[in-house]
Amino acid sequence: MNLARYLTRIRFIGTPRPDRATLAALMQAQLRSVPFENLDQQLRIPVPTDVESAYTKVVDNHRGGWCFELNGLFRWALTEIGFKVQTLAAHVGNNGESRTARADHMVLRVDCDEPLLVDTGFGGSMIEPVPLLMANTRQPPYTVSVTDEDNGWFRFSEQLAQGEPTSFDYRLDPVGDSYFDEISKSLQTDETSSFRRMLKAQRRTPDRHVILRGCVKKTIGPQGTSEQVLSSGRALVDCLHDDFGLDVPDIASVWPTIAGRHEQLFG
Repeated sequence: MNLARYLTRIRFIGTPRPDRATLAALMQAQLRSVPFENLDQQLRIPVPTDVESAYTKVVDNHRGGWCFELNGLFRWALTEIGFKVQTLAAHVGNNGESRTARADHMVLRVDCDEPLLVDTGFGGSMIEPVPLLMANTRQPPYTVSVTDEDNGWFRFSEQLAQGEPTSFDYRLDPVGDSYFDEISKSLQTDETSSFRRMLKAQRRTPDRHVILRGCVKKTIGPQGTSEQVLSSGRALVDCLHDDFGLDVPDIASVWPTIAGRHEQLFG
């Protein structure tokens, strides 16, 4: 793996240094250039958790990925530059009940001036690092916060002006490289998993969030929210290319399944 090639892939300009400004710039560059997406899961192509596979997929093949790939790759790049990085395990959900299950989301702790929460793999609101312990800040079009919950648990939340918040809960105990192997396999093979049931792609820019779920593309930006319903496999291929920078023509082969599942979930 080559750091210079990674930096070219995310279109990072400048000399990377282990400082706060570089960290924010790297995070924004990766989020702009590398979308969150689960196309391989829809195509039933196994997705490994090792960083070498993530590098090949993202850097060599110009694809995106999900949290285990995107945060794993970002952790590798930050470590190469000289940052102090730890992997944390998080539970996605809004009420804390998900804590009883195995953690299903990878996030990063980066110590740079202060402990920071970093996440390039949630697909959502976070566009720059936030203080790990307590925060409430605008990252347009979202308000994001980190709250101290109970018994060593913390909660990251993202909130639009209207609608319910999305969140994950985490502890500050670091986990090892193989921690997510089991849950990654389960999320790819369990037919009740949202990653199997619904195509997802998301791309974040400093003031805009483009989201594709099933057949619906939603754009959230300064002027509000707009939606577009895709009508065919060709439209899906074009949307992925134009809005997410992904060239995956094979996804059209599973359009009937994607459309059928979307109908089951949303009508």
